[in-house]
Order: sequence, then C-alpha cells, then structure tokens
Amino acid sequence: MIRDHDSRLAAKEEVSPGIWHLTFECPEIASAALPGNFVLIKPARGSAPLLRRPLGVLDADAAKGTIEVLFRVVGQGTDLIAGGDVGQVFSVRGPVGGNFKDFRHGRVWAVAGTLGIAPLLFLRKKIGGFEKLFLGVGNASWKGFADWVQVRAPEMVLYSDDGSIGRRGFSIAGLEGEDLSGVSLVCCGPNPMMKALYNQYGTSCDDIQVSLEKRMGCGYGGCYGCVVDTTTGRRRICIDGPVFQAREVKWDELHL
Repeated sequence: MIRDHDSRLAAKEEVSPGIWHLTFECPEIASAALPGNFVLIKPARGSAPLLRRPLGVLDADAAKGTIEVLFRVVGQGTDLIAGGDVGQVFSVRGPVGGNFKDFRHGRVWAVAGTLGIAPLLFLRKKIGGFEKLFLGVGNASWKGFADWVQVRAPEMVLYSDDGSIGRRGFSIAGLEGEDLSGVSLVCCGPNPMMKALYNQYGTSCDDIQVSLEKRMGCGYGGCYGCVVDTTTGRRRICIDGPVFQAREVKWDELHL
C-alpha cells in the first residue's frame, strides 16, 4: 500500500560531483519494495518543493529497515534532498509502481544510461547478477560514478559518448552482433536510448523490459501527469509502470 512515511536520513555519499547516494530508515518500504519500484521524496518540513521527486529504489534491506536511492542534482528539489543532513527527517512516499516481471529466458542482460543503473542494481541483487551489463555515460566527468557502479557490478562494460573512458559509443553498442534469441533484456535510461534499443533489437529479442521515467505529480495515479501512449491505450507510469514490455510502448509518440 502506498503511504507517506517519516524517514530519517541514515547516510549520504557524494558518489561523483552532483551525484548522491542516500540511505533512509524506512522499515515499511524496505520490507515491501521490489526492483522497479520507486519512491517520492521531499523534506518533511517546509513547502518547497511543491512536488515530490520520484527516485528509483537502488536497494532495500528488510533486515536493516533501510532503502537506498541514487540521483543527480538537477534543480531545486533534488538540491534540497542532497543538502539534507544525516539525521534529518524526510517524507518518503512508497513503494510506488510495478516491478520487473519474470523473465522469458534464463540469460538476463542489462543496458543502462547513467542514473538508469539504479533500479537495475536492485534487480541485479535479487537475481544474483547479470550475464552482461552495459553502462553508458557522457564523458570522463562520469568516471567516479562509473567506478562506483563497477564495484557493485563487476561484469559492467563501460561506454562513453566521446570514448574518453571505457569504449567509445552508446551503451546499446554492446549488443551489436550478439545473438539475442535466448536473452531477456532489461533497460533503463534516457528515452532516446531505449527507443533506439527497441528500434534496433525489438525484432531479434522477444523479451525487453524497459523502466520509463516521466515528470509526475501525485504518484497515486490521480493527476494523470505521467501518461504514456501504449498499444493498450494511455497508461500511467506511476501505477501502470514504470516497467513495460518495450513492444507495448508507442515510442514515436513518447516525449524524448
């Protein structure tokens, strides 16, 4: 059940300039969260920001009663969250959304674009690792972030747009020339990346689960602020998603 919880910030770490890894004490969400779920966070005091910020669950530990998130500061809301002190209480709504479904194949590969790695690392923990994991970043300014991911997912192969770190190219380049007939793919990252992945590999892979992201208001499905067009009609990312089969999404109508 989706509820608002007063959650204490237990730990914070700046993974790379402007990229933060936070741990919150929230036993109720920790015991219920599944890979693909997200939470909506705001400081417990004050009116700013008006809307909560949706962040994918990076990890949940029911025994410790903690959840973890990973995000980049891009505006006032995320800046307020990143600027919180350890011990400060935040209002955390969740768990929200659906989760990754059972895979059609035993071989699971993952493709991530920058912060899209967060829900995939949670999934990785649950299934015991990916056979292959491709991560794409922009340039060498992401090195600290990439090193942080590598520690948690040693199988990760890194790509950068300009080739300054890892291999040159986008993360989907890791799929070039591969036989995907017996592979299930999971993907999270910028919409253009996921659209390109489906356009190129949607006919050769019959199980591609994508985790979409869009601005949203309530997280309950009431405001219809996060609607996406699919083959079965207009659906809300917050409660119908965020995970969809790639073939369901009308990519040409999705805001990129």
